[in-house]
Amino acid sequence: MKTTEEIDMQELAEESPNKIAHLKKANADLMKIVKKQREALGDREELVEQVCGAISAQEPYSKHVYKTTGAKAKHPIIPVLMLSDWHIGEVVKPNEIEGFNRFNWEIAQAGVFGIVEDFLKWVEIQRSFYAIKECTLFVMGDMISGDIHQELMVTNEFPLPVQTAKAGNLLGEVFRIMSSHFDRVNIFEVAADNHSRLQKKPQAKQKTQNSMGYLVHEIANGHAAKCNNLNITIAEGAKLVAPVNDIRFLVSHGDGLKGTFGIPFYAFQREIGKEAVRRMRTSKGFDIMAIGHFHTPCLIEGRTIVNGSLSGTSEFDSICGRHSKPCQVAFLTHPSHGLFNLTPFVRRDVTKK
Repeated sequence: MKTTEEIDMQELAEESPNKIAHLKKANADLMKIVKKQREALGDREELVEQVCGAISAQEPYSKHVYKTTGAKAKHPIIPVLMLSDWHIGEVVKPNEIEGFNRFNWEIAQAGVFGIVEDFLKWVEIQRSFYAIKECTLFVMGDMISGDIHQELMVTNEFPLPVQTAKAGNLLGEVFRIMSSHFDRVNIFEVAADNHSRLQKKPQAKQKTQNSMGYLVHEIANGHAAKCNNLNITIAEGAKLVAPVNDIRFLVSHGDGLKGTFGIPFYAFQREIGKEAVRRMRTSKGFDIMAIGHFHTPCLIEGRTIVNGSLSGTSEFDSICGRHSKPCQVAFLTHPSHGLFNLTPFVRRDVTKK
């Protein structure tokens, strides 16, 4: 008579072939998925190479000669301009939101160049008092409308690749203009966002590379490649620490912050606390968090700067009862006194109304 242990061993031996066959099939299915993913990744890398190879670097603009009235100041002042949430390709129709806003590609171009012009005039005024020789740009994502929602796919003015090309060239023009007005321009780029992603659900791994935002930056950087006074730092992940005048900014798009009822004040506090704790006793500490995504310019408790958007109030915002004028935020930095003179530069077509 067989013991219980012998019976178990016999049953296991009889079941093993079926289990092994099942595992082999499951492994083969997984390998097919991996192969498809690798092929898709290879196609994207090839697309990036082709796009980058087709970019034509433009000649730098003539150098702007600025006044140096404040050049004798003990500490130089560095202005910062935040660029995010351009949503190139989106169309906002005024008749659908009671005339509170309108937006399309024509308005976007005029808006960007108008904001840059107003920013440079503002800098010239500051130069009457301060020594300003360099500038910093934070480029923080959602530069295109994308296809993440069905309604955007239907109503966007251009398909996704066209949005990407137009946004990249427009951003590259901003880089060229800035290059001509400063001795040095430091650019910190975060491409990881939500509107330019290539999959339905947000991802953490390869969030930067697996998005059209990555191509927007590649096109912009290639467009301005001949401007030799641009110092570009590209975030490989969703965040980076940008040092400006001894102030460390933690720059990200901000779509990872969850909250309700408009600006998620407590979400900002939690994020700052978590980031501060995990960066303790490292060289990755920060002083101020700089984000976009929420489309409403503000400075919260002196620790969080939120940028506006170029597109402004959309149909979805209108349904939710939200409204914020389309703008991009700038401010000045001092090595001892920190951040000051926070200024939202409003899109001109709205300012005139």
